[in-house]
Amino acid sequence: MQLITTAPTLSKSAGYMNRLSNCLRIAKNKTITEWTIDQLDIRPYQHILEIGYASGYTLQEVARKLKIGFLAGIDSSITMYRQSYKRNKKLIQDQLLQLHIGSAHELPYPHYYFHTIYANDFIAPGKESQQALMQLSNMLRIGGRLVMVSRLEKNSNEEAALEFAEKIKQDYLQSGLQNIQIEWHDMGMAVIGYRE
Repeated sequence: MQLITTAPTLSKSAGYMNRLSNCLRIAKNKTITEWTIDQLDIRPYQHILEIGYASGYTLQEVARKLKIGFLAGIDSSITMYRQSYKRNKKLIQDQLLQLHIGSAHELPYPHYYFHTIYANDFIAPGKESQQALMQLSNMLRIGGRLVMVSRLEKNSNEEAALEFAEKIKQDYLQSGLQNIQIEWHDMGMAVIGYRE
C-alpha cells in the first residue's frame, strides 16, 4: 500500500520560495553594491576604508576596480570577519587588504590616511553620528570623500527621506566636511562629503 502525503510538495514549494527570495536578495545587494562603487570614484593607488564590511562582497568588488592600492575594512561582528576573510583571503595574503573587528575609533591608521571612506546603512543622525563622522573625517586626506549609503528609499516616504537626508547633511557639515551631495537611487541614497 502506498502512503500519499502532501508534505514533500509543500517542502519543495518552501524550498523554491526560499531560493527565489535568496536570489532576489543577492540581485538587490549586487545592484546597491554596484551603485555604491560608482559613488567612490576609485583610482589606482588610493587608500580606501569600508565601515561595516559584512560578508566582504563590496570589498572584493572595490579591489577589482582599484587593482593597485590599499583597502581596509572594519566590522563589529566576528561572524562577518570570518566570512569576509574567507572571501578575500588572497587580497589579505597579498597585503592589499586589512580587516579589523571593532569600531572606527579603534582603527590604527593616522589622520589624513584615506582617499575614500564609505559605509552602507549608516547610523541615524544625532550626537553619536556626529562623533563618528568627525573621527572618519579626520582620517580623510584633503580632498578625500566620505560616502554613506542608506537603503532608505525616497519613494516609500519622500518627506521622511528628505528630512533624514537633511539631518545627515547637517551632521556632515558639523564634522568639517564640505560640498555635500545627496544622490538618490531606486533602493536608497548616498550622502557624499569632502574634506577640504
